[in-house]
Amino acid sequence: MYRTGIMAPCRTRHRLVGDFKPEEIVPHEHAYIVEWICTVSELDGNGFGVDIDLLTAKLDKVMQGIDGVLLNDLPFFRDRQSSIENTALFIAESLFRELTSEGYPMSNMREWEVRVWESDTAWASFVKTDFH
Repeated sequence: MYRTGIMAPCRTRHRLVGDFKPEEIVPHEHAYIVEWICTVSELDGNGFGVDIDLLTAKLDKVMQGIDGVLLNDLPFFRDRQSSIENTALFIAESLFRELTSEGYPMSNMREWEVRVWESDTAWASFVKTDFH
């Protein structure tokens, strides 16, 4: 197996719903770092696992779409907590839609992980293994 990863910054806002500290239930901003790690079973004829330029463009597009946005206002978060776990899921699903809409070949893809860093020491991730 081969793994290739990229990273991108993003500033989003959210508010937690429920019994949390007062500063968590009002809209506040986070400077996230989003890491996308792709695992493939074999390299292509040119010796690459994934097209890094294309992945970077797709990740940048998804990040631009949520940069500065209050996540709670997005339909995806209507019935979900705007946690970093659910943010990782949202980004993973958005990236999948971006790639499949362009016909990116998924046959070699085994898994990918979208990891959202909230600080230098805290992160959550979603691992995708179904590419159909």
